[in-house]
Amino acid sequence: MALLCSIIILTACQTVPHSIEKVTGEPVEIKELENFVSHRMEELNVPGLSLAVINDGEIVYQGAFGVKNRSTGEKLTNQTVFEAASLSKPLFAYFVMLQVKKGLIGLDEPLYQYHPNKNLLVDKRHQLITARMLLTHTSGLPNWRKHSGAELELSFMPGTQFQYSGEGYEYLRRVLQELLATDDDGLQMLLEEEAVEAIGSDFMKYNWDERIPSRKAFGHRNDVPTDNHKHDHNFGASYSLNTTAEDYAKFLVALMRPVPAKKEMVETFLKIQDQMPNEEGEMHRSLGFPVKQTEHGIRYYHSGNNGDFRAYCHFYKKRGFGVVLYSNSDKLFSSNLAEEIVEYLGDTWFYM
Repeated sequence: MALLCSIIILTACQTVPHSIEKVTGEPVEIKELENFVSHRMEELNVPGLSLAVINDGEIVYQGAFGVKNRSTGEKLTNQTVFEAASLSKPLFAYFVMLQVKKGLIGLDEPLYQYHPNKNLLVDKRHQLITARMLLTHTSGLPNWRKHSGAELELSFMPGTQFQYSGEGYEYLRRVLQELLATDDDGLQMLLEEEAVEAIGSDFMKYNWDERIPSRKAFGHRNDVPTDNHKHDHNFGASYSLNTTAEDYAKFLVALMRPVPAKKEMVETFLKIQDQMPNEEGEMHRSLGFPVKQTEHGIRYYHSGNNGDFRAYCHFYKKRGFGVVLYSNSDKLFSSNLAEEIVEYLGDTWFYM
């Protein structure tokens, strides 16, 4: 009995640390971190937040703060699902790289040979667009067209400039669906089998699933709850991921500490694309994330904005440090809450 108690106590000590480390290596008490986040959320009137922290390539903290719905007061938990918004892009890009690894698609092959973009047929320059250009936002496609039936126009010769593009990711999705001979549901199934399950995540859904509403937070705009449903049931490679902060953190861990069979692929995925034009501010890009050199090393990061949901993450592969922030509010960035949490964890803020 004494031995059993000792094992239980030891296990508890191993799974519930009293402190975690900032990016600098300085310890921070978990209670102090939680008090800081709770206090600032109350002052800034942010309804809900989910936070995950990674130290030495392992998830050492997950915390849920606030409410799923300000009107009902239902509390958030670590199992609460959020819209990842544009944090959908890196995971989909990772799935694309898995297809590259299998030889299904090449990074530098013109994609029109697989699936011509019918909205660009009058512009022959679209025949130059490659997967690498779409992943690095250098295809010339706009972020979004005015409406789904509107014509697309290239803003520049593909591969010569940078322009952030959600349309580019949706084009890449359609190419994969053509090559894999599948629809939205089939693509979700393949992504789960090849990516989500392999990295150990439990809940990462691009397609709408009827199990989502019971777990999902309500978005909030101007302090008023909106909804916890999706307005379309499409697989949106650039925006429609529903997941938890912990599950997304597991994805980042898989990039920091890849299994041997995927090490070379991950190195290619995270390699700075020196041949690609860069934005202002000495910011570069990998095939999945914007990249910035900081005093702590190379930071891979991404932000997301679906209006009533906002998201942010960054990580340092060599340091093994990372952070994931999901909020069911339009205030995560405008209130400076994300900035304050990142700085509390010893890092500098840089928002894209």
